[in-house]
Amino acid sequence: MLSDLKSRADGCTASLTIRLRQIFPRNTVAALAVALGLGLTVPAYGIDPQTLETMISEGKYEAALKRIDAEMATSATDSVDLLFLRARVVDASGNTSQAEHAYRELITRYPARPEPYNNLARIYSSQGKLDQASSLLRAGLYTHPSYRVLFDNLTRIYAEQAARSLSAALQSNVPKPDSQQPMETLTEVRALSRTH
Repeated sequence: MLSDLKSRADGCTASLTIRLRQIFPRNTVAALAVALGLGLTVPAYGIDPQTLETMISEGKYEAALKRIDAEMATSATDSVDLLFLRARVVDASGNTSQAEHAYRELITRYPARPEPYNNLARIYSSQGKLDQASSLLRAGLYTHPSYRVLFDNLTRIYAEQAARSLSAALQSNVPKPDSQQPMETLTEVRALSRTH
């Protein structure tokens, strides 16, 4: 029953997408789909997102990059969406340093877009750089306070940081702090202030 509903919804979405493409130019359709939150798979510029996703899942990264680069070369408008797609393909290919650079460049050039913050935070998180990841996610929230993915990922980062802290605190081989240490430190400060 669920699959039947999904196939009906996909059919309706496909017919609506085709109808919108006939009425509006392609960039307007993409903006309309985003603005209305319809979740339609509208091609960004001349690239079909499903084709691109298929290329990525099949490991055809070079072909996907060539297709994106060709579209960027022919596009007369600002191609932030294409740059983001390119960064995603590079990221999916496993070239982490180049993907990291691409996301940083996107954040620098388009600081109001939350997606690069999220994706760069995911890279940092996979490298164990949880503080940097949480900083990026918080910065991304300033760009779009209701972007749900940022909240979800920030929650995961905080949960991982808490788990690591708890694990470190429960390790038996870590020496317990001396309860007198903070008092000795305060005493030393008072003694220094009296001598000056």
